[in-house]
Amino acid sequence: MTKRYPWRLFFRYFFVQVVLFNLLTVTVLFQLSSSSDINRNSAYYYLALFFFGSIVISLISAWRFTVPIWRISRKVMNLSSKKMSRLFTEEEDFYEDGDSEYSELEHALERLRRKLKKRKEQLEREREETQAFMSSVQEGLVSFSLDERLLYFNSQFAATFLEPMQVQNTNVFLTNVFRSPEIYEAFQSVKDQGVSYKVTLRMNSRLDGGGRFFSVSLYPLRKGRLREVYGVIGVFYDITDIKKAEQIRIEFVGNASHELRTPLTTVKGYLETLKEDFKVGHLDQVPQFLDIIDRNVERLIELVNDLLSLSSLEHGSQLKLESVNVLGVSELVVKELARAASEKNQMIRITGEVPKFEADFRKVEQVLMNLVSNSIKYIPQGKTIQIRWERGQKNDVILRVIDDGPGIPEEHHARLFERFYRIDKGRSRDAGGTGLGLAIVKHIMTSHGGSVSVKSSPGIGAEFICIFPQRKSPDVSV
Repeated sequence: MTKRYPWRLFFRYFFVQVVLFNLLTVTVLFQLSSSSDINRNSAYYYLALFFFGSIVISLISAWRFTVPIWRISRKVMNLSSKKMSRLFTEEEDFYEDGDSEYSELEHALERLRRKLKKRKEQLEREREETQAFMSSVQEGLVSFSLDERLLYFNSQFAATFLEPMQVQNTNVFLTNVFRSPEIYEAFQSVKDQGVSYKVTLRMNSRLDGGGRFFSVSLYPLRKGRLREVYGVIGVFYDITDIKKAEQIRIEFVGNASHELRTPLTTVKGYLETLKEDFKVGHLDQVPQFLDIIDRNVERLIELVNDLLSLSSLEHGSQLKLESVNVLGVSELVVKELARAASEKNQMIRITGEVPKFEADFRKVEQVLMNLVSNSIKYIPQGKTIQIRWERGQKNDVILRVIDDGPGIPEEHHARLFERFYRIDKGRSRDAGGTGLGLAIVKHIMTSHGGSVSVKSSPGIGAEFICIFPQRKSPDVSV
């Protein structure tokens, strides 16, 4: 059955009717000629008349019989063809009014068309919503058939694992995407056993060109009443940041415990020694022991204060904005650190002059204090420290603390502002400090909406750069 006019059916019906009409005509004329006075010529005349009449009647009858069938078959083929979307979007004459023999069938076809149109619009809307949802989620989503061929993936999965050529390819397989045997074994387990599977592993990704940690969950796809497995869907959740945060927490707890335990052990040891000396009356070393205890107690107090400051900054303490005079705050810090610098024969210079800017004065002082005191501790004797203030291109204020010390190797730059991170743990502890100074600087700059960075190489000193953005309103809280 096609959408073209059914001429074969038309002629078949036509010839059948012609034959029947002529048989009927011949039979009637034979009866009349044998029972009446109709001569042979008259019989031929009537025979020819009936013959041509049967042809006309058969043509009209065949036409009226086949036209409704052709119209209905055309509509049925349109509904079942791949071009049915045109019927759903264009208002064409799909149903023709009339009281033909097939009007009820045409009514039914029209109702079917409208239902299919409505269902198609609903399916398209649901598909768009599903695709938008799948593309917006942060997890990578992918589905595979039982023959390991990729069926569907969202944009996050493509950006994480697929090459540009694989995105457009319809014949991508599991082994083309993943080289990890754990993924393949998990896929086979879900496919064979029909149960979900979850695994955490480190995998190569295209996001940063290196290995990242993923929590991979695989689930079977089922169909029909028998719930047969026809594929596997995978959810790839990137937990690299969570792993890093967990590692930072573990290191923080370990470092904080170590930093607290060292002075506490020293204090406890000297106190026990003092108690034994008091028992036997040896008091000549008491002043020296008390000085050591005092220094370690001061170190504990400094550590606890830094921890409290860091906790306050991380929880978003409010900024008390006011006009900050850069030369005033610089001179205040230099005066407080002058004794420590003079003990190492170091010189501190203040250069640059910028207008007052809006910031938290105490926190700016703390930033400058931490950076300058770090330089005093870690550069050799006789070196120079510069405090330089500049105005940036975006009308922001730039603070540079520059020294001509031994410098910092580049491999330490990325972690330099982490809590308790030390380049040389032994030398750093000998120089004093809590290991939290640069972490506090970073949080203060972040709370101001600014940034801090370091430029340094071994042998050429170090330069710490703090950028304070311009503020238009003093009523700012973080």
